[in-house]
Amino acid sequence: TRLDALQVPQQLPQVFPDLPPSPPPAPSASVLLSEPKIPSPLRYGGDPETCRGFLNQCKIHFELFPHRYPNEKSKVAFIIALLFGKALAWASPLWERDDPLVNNAATFLSTFQQIFDAPGRKVNASARLLRITQGSRAASDYAIDFRTLAAETSWNNEALIAAFWHGLNDSLKDELAARDLPSLFEDLVSLVINIDTRLRERQLQRNRPRRFTPEFSTLAPATASVPASVPASVDEPMQLGATRLSVEERSRRRSAGLCMYCGSTGHFVKMCPNKPKQFLQQGNSSA
Repeated sequence: TRLDALQVPQQLPQVFPDLPPSPPPAPSASVLLSEPKIPSPLRYGGDPETCRGFLNQCKIHFELFPHRYPNEKSKVAFIIALLFGKALAWASPLWERDDPLVNNAATFLSTFQQIFDAPGRKVNASARLLRITQGSRAASDYAIDFRTLAAETSWNNEALIAAFWHGLNDSLKDELAARDLPSLFEDLVSLVINIDTRLRERQLQRNRPRRFTPEFSTLAPATASVPASVPASVDEPMQLGATRLSVEERSRRRSAGLCMYCGSTGHFVKMCPNKPKQFLQQGNSSA
């Protein structure tokens, strides 16, 4: 009957106890579409300084894509697939002999970190915080390195302020000396970065060459009154800006047989080729 058919799947585990468990249902299309699109973790070769970052990327990957890894061994397989060098040389025998570590992702990650992560991370970070200085770099760069080291320690607010202030440039300390400093470390860092940025911008402005830009008046220039034109003598220079000949110059040109208009030889003023046409015609008609 139909009722008996519905009860058969429920009775199978009792009849065949050795049957493997049913695989988990495949993720629906809506679940796949909702998964974020991020790259896989970078490959890891055994560098102690990058071990923690690699393991954290793997953990985040498993959190974001749980449907891709139905069991613990599939997670370990994903991690081993990203290894090379010394790290792969350590993990390969474990996988080949089906070591219990490869069947538990959390235990595998913990053992992995014990072997490859940098030892004494907190102690080293504390020692470096006492030595780090700003130097010639911007306060923002100094703050990044300082905060990175501070994250490895458990220093309190007062200790962080003291160490951060100790590493600042003297010129920046002088600028801050006349100010009321914040009591919180993060507020002090923000203030220092803001002041340092302004000081550096001002220094750039002082180093730029100054260019003179004349300021012209927008008012129309006053025009001088021009007296009524007086007909000039035909034998006087009519060039723009020229003045009347002096008595000595007129006498010199006359005695040398030079043109009274342009001062050249070979012609007289009435036939001077340098005269404007109207004066040339005037001289010819008067001749």
